[in-house]
Amino acid sequence: MTESASIEVRRAGADDARWAVRTVREVKWHGSDEPSVLRSAPQMCTWLSDERNVLLVAAEGDRPIGFALGYLLARVDVGRPMLFFYEIEVVADRRQRGVGRALVDAMKDVGRQENVVRMWVQTDPDNVPARTLYRSAGGGERVGPDLLYVWTNVQDA
Repeated sequence: MTESASIEVRRAGADDARWAVRTVREVKWHGSDEPSVLRSAPQMCTWLSDERNVLLVAAEGDRPIGFALGYLLARVDVGRPMLFFYEIEVVADRRQRGVGRALVDAMKDVGRQENVVRMWVQTDPDNVPARTLYRSAGGGERVGPDLLYVWTNVQDA
C-alpha cells in the first residue's frame, strides 16, 4: 500500500471486482455504462483472480481517482518475469497532485515483490506529461531502433 496525503493506493484482488469495475468506469470512461468497454463484476473477478494481472487503484476515501494496469509476463529464457506497465489513468481534477507518481511507485513495488527482470511502459513521444512522470519516478527513457507494430483487428487479418 502506498499513501500520499489522503490518497490510498492498493492492488485490487478478486474480492474487489465491483470496486474495480466502478474504478475503470469512473476514471477511464467518465461514468459511461457502455457495455462494450466494461467488464461485468464476474468477468472482472475472473481477470483479477489471475495473479499475472495487476490492477492498482488510487482512491480518496470511497472515490476512485486513478488506476494503473500491468501484466506479469513469464520469460522463456530466465526464471523471473517482466512487468509490462500497460496503462495509467488519473481523473482530471486530481492530476499534478501526486496520484500518478503514487501509482507508478506502487507498480514498482509490485515489480520488487515479484522479483521482475525489468518493468517497462510505452508512451507516445508527444505525451509530455507521461514522459515527465515516468522520468521523475526513475524510469530510464530508451529511444532506439525498435519499431512498434500494432494489429487492431486480428479477427479480420
